[in-house]
Amino acid sequence: MVSEREEIRFDIIYGSVGSGTRRIMAIVTAVALIALYAISFPAVLDYITFMKVEKTGYLKIRFDWLFSIYIVFIIATIIRYIWLAWQAMRGVAPDDFDPTKASSGV
Repeated sequence: MVSEREEIRFDIIYGSVGSGTRRIMAIVTAVALIALYAISFPAVLDYITFMKVEKTGYLKIRFDWLFSIYIVFIIATIIRYIWLAWQAMRGVAPDDFDPTKASSGV
């Protein structure tokens, strides 16, 4: 996971709006991502459990073990965006974009 400052955004729009609009944008984005990950979760779980029949070519590791890290990613992402939406609903606006502190995210 990357920090809020290193996240990729559409900075032309995001940087030109006020804190209230940034809060609304954060809530809409969080709700959309939570819904999409939650809707896709049963299909992902089904696919990962299906992949227990396949193994890697040389190491003979089952693919369900390899793909299971994606379940951790989905759960962590949902929790993160629940937290960000909760913060935005409480009135904490996401940070202003500061072009002097922009980084490559690396």
